Amino acid sequence: MLSALGFFAQEHGAEAAEAAQAAEHAPAPPAELLFYIGPIAITNTILTAWVVIIILVLFAYFSVRKREHLPRGLQNFWEMIIEMWMGVSENTMGRRRGRRFMPLVATAFLFIVFSNWFGTLPISYITIVNEEGQTVPLLRSPNSDLNVTAAMAIMMIVLAEFFEFRSMGLGYFKGLFIPNPLRWLEIFTRPLSLSFRLFGNIFAGEVLLITMMAVAPFVLFIFIGLELFVGVIQALIFSMLSLVFLSIATVHEEVHGHEETYSMEGETAAVTHGEPV
Repeated sequence: MLSALGFFAQEHGAEAAEAAQAAEHAPAPPAELLFYIGPIAITNTILTAWVVIIILVLFAYFSVRKREHLPRGLQNFWEMIIEMWMGVSENTMGRRRGRRFMPLVATAFLFIVFSNWFGTLPISYITIVNEEGQTVPLLRSPNSDLNVTAAMAIMMIVLAEFFEFRSMGLGYFKGLFIPNPLRWLEIFTRPLSLSFRLFGNIFAGEVLLITMMAVAPFVLFIFIGLELFVGVIQALIFSMLSLVFLSIATVHEEVHGHEETYSMEGETAAVTHGEPV
């Protein structure tokens, strides 16, 4: 009996030690400082974002450097992405506005997907000693940093508000200054929902992977596959919501565009039938 209790205590102690080791390697919400460029602090999430951007640019350049009329290889990948987002954008916003905003939304999707997938790699074990003498991970998924996701969300909302002002003119301020708390609540909650949703899912995924790597590495591939799938879903959610916000902001342009088209069609019909315009 005592030997059995001792065995279970030993097993429990080993599991506690593994859990403590996993907790030690688990990332903290604030990004870790690497170095300074002048007065600007560079964190591991910012460095990883630069790496992802460089990878995307080089990947795109070498994939379509020799474009062919019948695409093959990596050119198929880029054409698939363009056709997918072209179809989604045109179905959501119409042909004219869809083609206008598709490059922005597709770029955001690709950056978020590659950043999310970067977090599934065992990059947290690549460490350096920073300028403050701390041992920190060199690379970390950009979307596990709330500053990065908040910056992307604010950029999308600012663009949406800018295009709404551009399409409505001075009428834009009517909804701001006439007492309308829901309008102000909408402006502030949109970036919060975009940024916290993406940050929370990706940060939780990184913690899960690092914990499972220390506790049960033999089933890690299951969680890696799950996080790859979650990375795509979160990128789709962020991009689709951004597309919807831009569509709502520019709906006045579509109304005016239909009016102008209807007016031109009426004038053409009148001229065709010999009626005065």
